[in-house]
Amino acid sequence: MHQQLPKEIDPFRYAQSGLKLAGELSVSNMPRLTSALQNDEGVVSIDMHFDVDETGTPYLRGIFTSSLTLVCERCTEAMLLSVTAECLLALIQNEHKVEGLAEQYEPWLIDSNEPVKLSSVVEDELILALPLVPRHDFDCLPAEAWQSGEEEVEEEDEKPTSPFAVLSALKSKD
Repeated sequence: MHQQLPKEIDPFRYAQSGLKLAGELSVSNMPRLTSALQNDEGVVSIDMHFDVDETGTPYLRGIFTSSLTLVCERCTEAMLLSVTAECLLALIQNEHKVEGLAEQYEPWLIDSNEPVKLSSVVEDELILALPLVPRHDFDCLPAEAWQSGEEEVEEEDEKPTSPFAVLSALKSKD
């Protein structure tokens, strides 16, 4: 049930209508996200459901999935990361309403006079889902890198750690 996704959305009107959106967006349309990636290839699968809960709070339930290419911080090589971002956002127009929200919701403060770009909403959620330090799930550094680190640790272990041992070593040199 994939459809042509709109570029801009009206979240409050969509919530009143109980609208569902499903489709794909190109990663290249999300410049803030692509600045954290190695390249801008790929697509994001989008499943969004706008509705109003029993308390009258309009909300967005979204699931965004993609495979993104990041740079591993250990080995600086490319790594493919499957990302799934799930969100449950309460649509609010006034900051004072944040205090009264149910715990399950994250607030989404929306200026009703401005159009909302669909790609911007998806981009925000994917950025939040990225790891702070991307790295492979396996030991990606060559064995030489680990061996050189072990030799340095061994040398440090041979040094006396007691302050009195250091003093006696200085005394014996004189």
